[in-house]
Amino acid sequence: MLKPLGQYLKAEAAPRWQAIFFTWETLFSLAIVGVFVKCGDRLFETYPKVSDITTGVIAYASIALGFCVAGLTISLTLPEPKFTLRLATHGGQKTSAYSDLLFVFSWTAFAHWIAVLTLFAFVLFVDGSAPLLPKGHSVSRTWVVALTAGLVSYCLCQFLITLITLSQVGSVYIKFLAETPSKTGDGSR
Repeated sequence: MLKPLGQYLKAEAAPRWQAIFFTWETLFSLAIVGVFVKCGDRLFETYPKVSDITTGVIAYASIALGFCVAGLTISLTLPEPKFTLRLATHGGQKTSAYSDLLFVFSWTAFAHWIAVLTLFAFVLFVDGSAPLLPKGHSVSRTWVVALTAGLVSYCLCQFLITLITLSQVGSVYIKFLAETPSKTGDGSR
């Protein structure tokens, strides 16, 4: 598992590191971390309970992960070879539009996978009936909760970007279909 993960990070994430780290969603997530570190003990001292948060977020992250894997699979089997070729030959110097599309799905799935693992650790090692940041909690708990909240915020933003990207590809595909002459000659496709 570690070797393919390292290969993925080296081949796919490394060329896009600026597009991953220098974004509004990363800045937003860091702001969430800051809010939790600065004000979390006042805001979450009695409510919500750990189980309230983990259950809902694991369900969301699992569905989003499945959506991204399905989207990645569908993207690998695009119906029009000419459209696929157009995506594969357009884009930046290091990547193509098609490669970027696949990366959006895979990176969003990866982020959600990390979130699911993190939240399962919470379920296993933290008392579910306890408040998120109970009175007298440790500094390390504050940081763990803050970083997890930042990760979940990042996942939510990434999922929105994935939906927007899918919509953009749909718009490009509609234009492609409008430019492509009919195969039957009678106006139908």
